[in-house]
Amino acid sequence: MTFEQQISQAFETLSERLRGEIDQEVHRRTAEIAAATLAERAPLDPSAAAPAQPAEDGASRERLADGFHAVDEARSLTAILDVLVTRAGAESTRAEVWLIRGGRPYRWRTNGSGDPGDDTPPLIEHGIPLTIGGVTVALLVSEPRTTNDEPRTTNLALLTRYASQRLEAMTAFTTARALTQHDLADRGVRIAEDESSEEDTSARRYARLLVSEIKLYHESAVIEGRRDRDLAARLGGEITRARVMYEQRVPPHVRERADYFQDELVKTLANGDASLLEVRT
Repeated sequence: MTFEQQISQAFETLSERLRGEIDQEVHRRTAEIAAATLAERAPLDPSAAAPAQPAEDGASRERLADGFHAVDEARSLTAILDVLVTRAGAESTRAEVWLIRGGRPYRWRTNGSGDPGDDTPPLIEHGIPLTIGGVTVALLVSEPRTTNDEPRTTNLALLTRYASQRLEAMTAFTTARALTQHDLADRGVRIAEDESSEEDTSARRYARLLVSEIKLYHESAVIEGRRDRDLAARLGGEITRARVMYEQRVPPHVRERADYFQDELVKTLANGDASLLEVRT
């Protein structure tokens, strides 16, 4: 078995473990909801038969299972967020994902409904958090269909939790696979090259990873910055933070040979047009 296959197998094993944990949570929460419902509807006569479980409970569980399956089928970070918005929309009158940047929420692209919604940022404590490595990177914000709809509220919480865990697993898997592919390629074609070439390769790879993260988590700002030719103004803080990380890891003598970080900014963020990154005066 190749190392790539081992990584893929580890990812599938992790996914199965996550599904198992969520299934246990589903059964636990369903039992709690059913018990609460029976308690509320219990007749005064204790000898009377208990009311049958509402048909909505079964439909709710079926929607949740379909949502889990759809998240499983998503093959990118973007696809996972899109699936979450779509499936959450089946549990509420309106559902949106807001990315967290610098402690503030920014709207993720709409779900294709044509309704741009309210651009007013939600209060962070009013959304269901999506976390990666213990850090909240996004919020699911929704409006309930009714004032008291516990099954749908539970579905929203479980869907968000599952999507969050899948995001974390896929982030780790994507990074590991990318590093593995690059390492294998380097080993095959650069085996005879000296240490400086290996350092340059590592610097390029790290620059690519940093800039790709900026593009992923700030997609709307990248699109608008290209359109308005003000990428530097819109993403100045994120670019500065990433450059600091790059300079902390890449040795000075490597940075003196070439500015791989700037090259990647032009290639990935500015789509090859360096003028989009110029600071306007």
